[in-house]
Amino acid sequence: MNSAARRGGVNDRDRLALAFAPICALGGVLIWVLWVLPIAASVDAADPHPIGETTVVELETGERVGVWGRGISANLGTMACAVTAPDGEAVATRGGPSLGWSDTLWWMTPRGGFAQSAQFIAPAAGAYRVSCMDSLETYDGDFLIAGDTFGSGSIGLGRNGGNDFAIGSLLAFGAVFLPPLAVLLPAVIGIRLAVTRRRSSRVAR
Repeated sequence: MNSAARRGGVNDRDRLALAFAPICALGGVLIWVLWVLPIAASVDAADPHPIGETTVVELETGERVGVWGRGISANLGTMACAVTAPDGEAVATRGGPSLGWSDTLWWMTPRGGFAQSAQFIAPAAGAYRVSCMDSLETYDGDFLIAGDTFGSGSIGLGRNGGNDFAIGSLLAFGAVFLPPLAVLLPAVIGIRLAVTRRRSSRVAR
């Protein structure tokens, strides 16, 4: 412990934490404004369709959207969806990361019970047909087309960047942990400094 810490002053570690706090606050605000709220609004505006039906959505080239499901079929993972491009070709769908919106931000989903099960990217502009069914032909549920929470790509973190984390996982994690971290860091440092100064004043007496 350096002399500043012993006197109840701010040390280098405290300065680093205090500098990190506004970064957390800014990051949290950006994630909520640019990611969480638009996706929640898209889910709220989407029309649910029963499993077994087909819906048509107009998409732009390169637009990425999510297929959201609700009900027993979606919960059991037996809901299978197929996407057909305007030219009649099948469009590949992709599953999500192990940690995502449904793990940390389920309470922000306007339509209760819906969780994203797949994503696809439109290779060209036009009308896309999306049909979902239960692979066991036993269970029911609903699906809708809304914003994508999975994201694309990953970021290497950890030692030497050896651990890849999906963009969607990082956003879902940051949305719930960055805002409170921005508040807790200054609060914890302030409490520690107050306690240290009180102890120092008692010793001086």
